[in-house]
Amino acid sequence: MEKKFYTGKYDRVFKTILCDEDNKEILQEFLSRILKKKVEVVEILKNELPVVNVIERTKTVDVLVKVDEEYVHIELNSQNKDYLHTRNFIFFTSIYNKKTKKGDAYDLKTKFIHLDFTYKLDDNKDYRKYYIQDDENKRYLDIIEIIEFNMDKIMEYWYNDNEEKIDEYKHLIMLDLEKEGLEKLSEGDDFVKEYEERLNKLNEDETFQSAMTYEEDQELIRNTEKNQAYDNGKLESKIEIAKSLLENNIDINIISKSTGLSIDEINKL
Repeated sequence: MEKKFYTGKYDRVFKTILCDEDNKEILQEFLSRILKKKVEVVEILKNELPVVNVIERTKTVDVLVKVDEEYVHIELNSQNKDYLHTRNFIFFTSIYNKKTKKGDAYDLKTKFIHLDFTYKLDDNKDYRKYYIQDDENKRYLDIIEIIEFNMDKIMEYWYNDNEEKIDEYKHLIMLDLEKEGLEKLSEGDDFVKEYEERLNKLNEDETFQSAMTYEEDQELIRNTEKNQAYDNGKLESKIEIAKSLLENNIDINIISKSTGLSIDEINKL
């Protein structure tokens, strides 16, 4: 049986290859292309965050790094769910809350950038930039920026042989390509070539293959159990979900919307 080839679309693969403490140059180049400026210093940070939605698996943020004097938070989103922006914004603001407190004062200068690589977006733009601002575009905060890349739209350029766009987005296109495509994309680009070689080597590792197979099996089990609970519509399941969200200090209106329980029912918990 032929082994499955895992691409950089998987967060485990992304972190293994691009967040290697022993080879930060590959992450520096990746972020330089994303941010469109030369990145000089990269500090890979470990940042565990609370579970904010029980229909997502327990996890840490995908990638949190300090780039020069900016914090960059990266999330890989294989699907565009209704709760996605809420979940990612909670992650992002948790980081902001932790990192802006400097003794008795707040850090008002360090910039915080959140990057979403999202598939299944219903959008025609390559990416969108979001800011906290009013209806006249006056910024409430200057130090927060959110950029969401439309990964399916960007992949269309590859399948349509749009050479100009392919050259612009090589660093994102490579995340969703397998062996044959990567071999073609990497021609004349040392960065993509290094990524290709590291990805091929990773996929040949038996330990990695076993870990990925187990993780996918567990995900299938979780999804089956989740679907059964929702299909049955059991009140007990909704209550347990609500309790878990309450323990993680999620806004009660979000809990009500997610579970279908009323505000009064949640307050009684």
